[in-house]
Amino acid sequence: MADSVRCAGPLAVHVDALHDWLGRSGGLPGRSVRCEHAFARFSSWMARRHLELADLDGDLIDEYVGQEQERTGSRSPAAFQYLPVARRYLVAAGVVRPAAPVSRCRGGVPRLLAGPLASMVPEMVTWLRVQGYAPGTVKSVAEAAARLSAWMHVRELTVEDVSHELLERFVVAQTTGPVRHPSSAHRIVTVRRYLTARGVLGEYLVPPAQPTTPVAAELDAWGAWLRAERGIGAGTVADQRRWAGPFLTGLLTGNGCLDWAQANCDSVNRYVAARGRGYSLASRRHLVTAVRSLLRWAFATARIADPVSGGVLRAPSSRTRLPRGLRPAQVQAIAAAATATGARDLAVVMMISRLGLRAGEVAGLTLDDIDWARGRMSVVGKPSRRLTLPLPADVGAALVDYLRVRPACGTDRAVFLRARPPWAGLGRQGISGIVARLAARAGLGTIHAHRLRHTVASQVVAAGGSLAEARELLGHSRADVTINYARTDLASLRALTLPWGRLPS
Repeated sequence: MADSVRCAGPLAVHVDALHDWLGRSGGLPGRSVRCEHAFARFSSWMARRHLELADLDGDLIDEYVGQEQERTGSRSPAAFQYLPVARRYLVAAGVVRPAAPVSRCRGGVPRLLAGPLASMVPEMVTWLRVQGYAPGTVKSVAEAAARLSAWMHVRELTVEDVSHELLERFVVAQTTGPVRHPSSAHRIVTVRRYLTARGVLGEYLVPPAQPTTPVAAELDAWGAWLRAERGIGAGTVADQRRWAGPFLTGLLTGNGCLDWAQANCDSVNRYVAARGRGYSLASRRHLVTAVRSLLRWAFATARIADPVSGGVLRAPSSRTRLPRGLRPAQVQAIAAAATATGARDLAVVMMISRLGLRAGEVAGLTLDDIDWARGRMSVVGKPSRRLTLPLPADVGAALVDYLRVRPACGTDRAVFLRARPPWAGLGRQGISGIVARLAARAGLGTIHAHRLRHTVASQVVAAGGSLAEARELLGHSRADVTINYARTDLASLRALTLPWGRLPS
């Protein structure tokens, strides 16, 4: 086959070797012939330019391919298709140096950029990296910005047209159009943050609040009373509003006013039965507690004439309401799972399992609450009481290990931050979620942070600690709550019982 290809020029001495190399490579015969013809034409082009083998390199091959593209008017002429194969032979023969590897990684910058924001996208990628965003998040946010720029380009908009209203229109178009990108609704928040930092956008102004409805006004007044008079935390107030709020909606009359006279035992129990349908027993107990609290407030503020709260039926209970702790082996399994996931998770587990803190108390802990010199720290417990607790050596060591790797660019002084940007403090649910994930990883099923708190209290009582000590550690404002933990110490209770037939002395 090599004899059928005539080749002149400096590469003629390599035609036979190229033919053998192509045969060993296992290529199709037709493709091999076309490659040899492209090789021969390239050799003739070199001869016309009086070039020798010493002049051959990768740049010369690229120059020839470019000229062939211009001559033929095609982006993929024969030289473009087959000379790269011949180049591999020339590299293998030592005639041409191998080209340096070209990375296809663009560092998160989209390939096709158009529109007024095209020049800002690479800068935004750099900004996101400096902020500590993960590579996958950087790529996703940059793609959302590229789609925004292309969307603006189609509508002939400029950078001066960028506004918060424009971003809202873009999100609507991305989530309702024929080609949808639902992730834009989430990623536009970070794009907005960058445009604001760059000065393209002003600060985002929260839309003015809608006129307060009678139901919202009553709920606000009830919530303020719970915070001021009962010392209940904001999270509990929000939870009780969610359960009891629809009851107030049912008291509205035709003219939009609240008629508290409709709040009698029958109407309240009908609401509780309907609202609690489909929920667990624990959720129904929360519902009853919220409605009773609302009715007690209404009676205390003279909105209703009778104390209706006592007539609200309690949800049935299928089990005793004793605090359930964990066995030492289960606590060790959760701690072992935390050790494998990182210093932050281990510090969270140590704070709860050793000090019995609530998830909200761990979430509210700030760097200023830790007194390293005196070996103690303060937390805000229920009801808004500031408690001072000792800092055990193992808890302090776990905290130090985490603080050494804690992101230094956090947006607040919270001790425990999110694992991904933005570096904001974790909330109550985030702390409890850490324990739940670790318990699942340890094969213990569904266990939340409060089970670890119960474990600490049960261990204090079982070890001979007094209820006053347990109450002080747990931060209970009422002694009757702490008494429940005495009922879990079965060994001590068994010593107080008498065998059958024996009379007390």
